[in-house]
Amino acid sequence: MNSSLPDLSRCASEPIHIPGAIQPHGCLIAFDPATLVVLNVSANAADFLAARAGAITGSAIEDALPPTAMTWLRSALAGAQADLEPFRWAADEQGRVATLHLHDGIGLLEIEREDPQPGRQLARGVQSALRRLSRIDSFEALVDETARIVRRLTGFERAMVYRFDEDDHGEVVAESRPDELDPYLGLHYPESDIPRQARELYRRHWVRAIPDARYSPVPLVPTVRPDTGRPLDLSPCALRSVSPIHLEYMANMGVRASMSISLIVGDRLWGLIAAIDRQPLPVAPEVRSACESIGRLVSLQIAALTATGLERERAAKAETIGVLVDAMQQASDDILWGLTDAPDVLTGFVGAQAAAIVVDGAVRRIGDCPEADTVLRLAQALRQRADANGMFHSHSIAEDLGCDVCAGRASGVLAMFLPTPTLHCVLWLRPEVVQTVNWGGNPEKPVERQPDEPVPRLHPRRSFAQWQQTVRGRSLRWSVAERRAAADLRRFALELDLAARFSKEQEAVRSRDELVAVVSHDLRTPMSVVVMQAFLIQRLLNEGGTDLSQRIASSAETIRNAGERMSRLLHDLTDLTQIEAGRYQIASRPQSVARMLADVCSLLQPLAAMRNIRLVREPVSDITVMADAERIFQVLSNLVGNAIKFSPDGADIQLGAAAHDGICEIHVRDHGHGIRDEDLPRVFDRYWQAGQPGSRGSGLGLYIARGIVRAHGGEIRVDSTVGAGSTFTFTLPLQ
Repeated sequence: MNSSLPDLSRCASEPIHIPGAIQPHGCLIAFDPATLVVLNVSANAADFLAARAGAITGSAIEDALPPTAMTWLRSALAGAQADLEPFRWAADEQGRVATLHLHDGIGLLEIEREDPQPGRQLARGVQSALRRLSRIDSFEALVDETARIVRRLTGFERAMVYRFDEDDHGEVVAESRPDELDPYLGLHYPESDIPRQARELYRRHWVRAIPDARYSPVPLVPTVRPDTGRPLDLSPCALRSVSPIHLEYMANMGVRASMSISLIVGDRLWGLIAAIDRQPLPVAPEVRSACESIGRLVSLQIAALTATGLERERAAKAETIGVLVDAMQQASDDILWGLTDAPDVLTGFVGAQAAAIVVDGAVRRIGDCPEADTVLRLAQALRQRADANGMFHSHSIAEDLGCDVCAGRASGVLAMFLPTPTLHCVLWLRPEVVQTVNWGGNPEKPVERQPDEPVPRLHPRRSFAQWQQTVRGRSLRWSVAERRAAADLRRFALELDLAARFSKEQEAVRSRDELVAVVSHDLRTPMSVVVMQAFLIQRLLNEGGTDLSQRIASSAETIRNAGERMSRLLHDLTDLTQIEAGRYQIASRPQSVARMLADVCSLLQPLAAMRNIRLVREPVSDITVMADAERIFQVLSNLVGNAIKFSPDGADIQLGAAAHDGICEIHVRDHGHGIRDEDLPRVFDRYWQAGQPGSRGSGLGLYIARGIVRAHGGEIRVDSTVGAGSTFTFTLPLQ
């Protein structure tokens, strides 16, 4: 930036809410609501009250107000209500009117002279205006009537409705004026004319009036709050002094008086009702209150008309979106490719001239679309800037992305992205539309420097004559209805994509299950033959006694062991697929727990005896559970087999059970190596192995055991201490 020019950003950061002064058509008292002690007062207090500013500060506010006003004030504070109806009392020929605000922890009392205009006549005019406005059902008629009503109600010579666009530039969309004044209708004004902090104050407070732009500001006494040492925040005050830059702006326009009424839709400053006059014009509190009512009603009407229009457009597009959804459903591969079967519908339903579909790096183009590699680069750039709903829109790619990737072919883009690891998106494109914009003055010169100033300072532009600008590199804006239609299509595409992916995964699971079933079935018979023949060879050779016979017998033993292990693995794989598919079948019958423990000990006792390990069955009372005996035997044999495998020679392994609360808890306790704390959460995971000496197997045993127990409606858990051993416990329902 040229250092000889004033910094425009200073205008946007000007502290207009703490000017330290007020306009002179009223006085201000700031006080502590708890103690009613005056903190600050405007220097003109004596013009409105029977006390001077210096005499009021630090004293009780009741010293400055009449008893009737104090009664009203105490009632308002007792209810902790801010912005109440103004209170009036007789003081001189005009009387006084007070307005209370509670803000930033203090009370702000504004006192003005009473308006001589009869209140009854004003009320009738407002009621009639509100009735007329409430019956209007078109946007154009609404803003036109609003401008006429505000002009007639307030007496300003010109009233306008001013609308902000997405970039916060403004446009006059309606006006009421005498014939001798130049029209402002259709003129645009740059965002810098109403800086960001000013728009925020308009959003928070409905009415702002300046009766005479040539006033002399009235300072506050003292200049800062005595309780905090900070400037007094006058945001809600109608009397708040105006920025010098804005006053100069009004002077350059030839305007002495103005009033702005906010139009707020969806908590956003939609626009303003602006009234201006070339002569000073006081605006009484009751007139401001009436204008606020009009602003609130018009805001509601704008919101209602906007919502009705959007619903009408959404309903009109519903059938079109249905065609696109059908096309996606009929797609033989990726659902987005199905959209290419309805190219005109795809572009037409959002008013685009071209479109591009990107799936996993492949691009298909519709209409006058840039080349595939350009589209791919654009899609990658837009994906980084999409919102949380996977949408992006721009009417100027060059401005918003800082590049000309589609210069001459597409200036605007509307995009939807599916939440997939690779690019899955649709881009709608619009070409450049050369536009001529009529500005109220040159928007490129919102600040001017005076030639006689040694140090540059901010000045608003002096010319407001119509200034035309030719705008290039932009497309028509994407309307809210078009953006919502694209978002609706994305929602359907997301549902269809998830359904398609789920269907593919289910098909993959079914194919895997079928493959495992076929392999298990086809291998089971030959494996049985191998195991049987190895057993026969081993028995026949054992009857011999020669060294050759012993070697052949040893080989046969190896064959038999391998065959049995492969048979167990096939059995485990069959159980695995049934558990994961949710088709694991059990046949529960009443079973004796003592009998089940005895059976498993009987089978595995020889294996334990080889290492001098004792299987100790703790005394078990007569407990009967509902269980599939064969499946629970599989669980117990796995737990006891693991305990034998990981116990030191000569150790004991305890088996026991106890019944309570409708369940039976069966446990197997060893005194082996134990399991590390960090491994405990993974013990029952598929393919997990202990990683300890002697650890062998597929890692499916405990996973299948858990599946069997859960199929019975029970749970299995493990408690372990490294170096002390582990206890596996599972539950079964009692009979």
